[in-house]
Amino acid sequence: MTMKYVILIPAYNPDSRFVDFVDILKAECTHPVVVVDDGSKAECQAAFAHAEDAGFLVVHHEVNRGKGQAIRTGLQAVKEHFTDYDPQDCVITVDCDGQHNLEAIQKVAGCAAENPGALVLGGRFQDEEEVPIRSKIGNTLSRGVFKLVTGLKIHDTQTGLRAIPFSLLDRMMELKGDRYEYEMNMLLYLKEWSIPYAEVAITTIYFDNNAGSHFNTFRDSWLIYKQIFKFISASLISFAVDYVAFLLLVFLFSKTGLNDWRVPLSYAIARVISGIVNYVLNSKVVFKAGGARTFVGYFVLWLVLLGLGSGGSYFIQDLCGLPDVVSKICIDAPLFILSYWAQRELIFKKKAGND
Repeated sequence: MTMKYVILIPAYNPDSRFVDFVDILKAECTHPVVVVDDGSKAECQAAFAHAEDAGFLVVHHEVNRGKGQAIRTGLQAVKEHFTDYDPQDCVITVDCDGQHNLEAIQKVAGCAAENPGALVLGGRFQDEEEVPIRSKIGNTLSRGVFKLVTGLKIHDTQTGLRAIPFSLLDRMMELKGDRYEYEMNMLLYLKEWSIPYAEVAITTIYFDNNAGSHFNTFRDSWLIYKQIFKFISASLISFAVDYVAFLLLVFLFSKTGLNDWRVPLSYAIARVISGIVNYVLNSKVVFKAGGARTFVGYFVLWLVLLGLGSGGSYFIQDLCGLPDVVSKICIDAPLFILSYWAQRELIFKKKAGND
């Protein structure tokens, strides 16, 4: 069975390149097209009228609501108007500024046909010298942070060219984020929802150093990265609680007859306090996955890390004669990485189908 797809174009204040793209799609593409006017100014309405004349379905927002909401509106329109499509058929989101040509769309569609049920990304892999510096820096940073947080390797986390299976439309419409963070949220939930993904290399066309992009480097980067940083903020808070408690306890034990054991005792008690804080934050705020299973798993992990950390810090201090805080840092650095991996992959990993 041949896979069918609908092209979805969220558009805000499009220029002549959008009109040219409409003409190309009308002349060379046999698949239906849905356009979402995201509250564009009055002088842009002729472009949307041109799309309607081409036979495209055009949906309008009265005011600008952001790219994320425009995609959700488009997905809802697709679901309502294309009821005869199968779950493995796709909606392909395409930027309106002419960056994605018909060849790139067809490559993504072909990859989607070979990977039914997968989210397919059209990744920008071309010569780095062709990529505007703003796009290069933004994608390199987001790619690195995304890999650190999720463990998933995606070359182009900011691409707007994506094939979304009809089977995922309901979930994609439930995703939060009204602006560019919506597209990052889509990737963040790949692992949680056990959604397969594939990435295919495309050529992206940049006009005037990508000056026509509505992506605000500072505002929209923050909207994206704040969604990622919530995954590590709980660890940083717990880290601070752990070290403050450790320093206070070391000071208190140094004034008692337990001075020789001040480091392992302080480490253990501080870890109890920070462990409680970390579990509450992770289960209630970060991963939003609590219950008896996660509590038991976290407690076992906590005991393992406590033993390794307490014994390791004492061994390092006794062997090397390092200061208390330095010995703790030496053992905590690798344990932090181990703890994060275990919580992400084992403790708070949700089963497929869970929200």
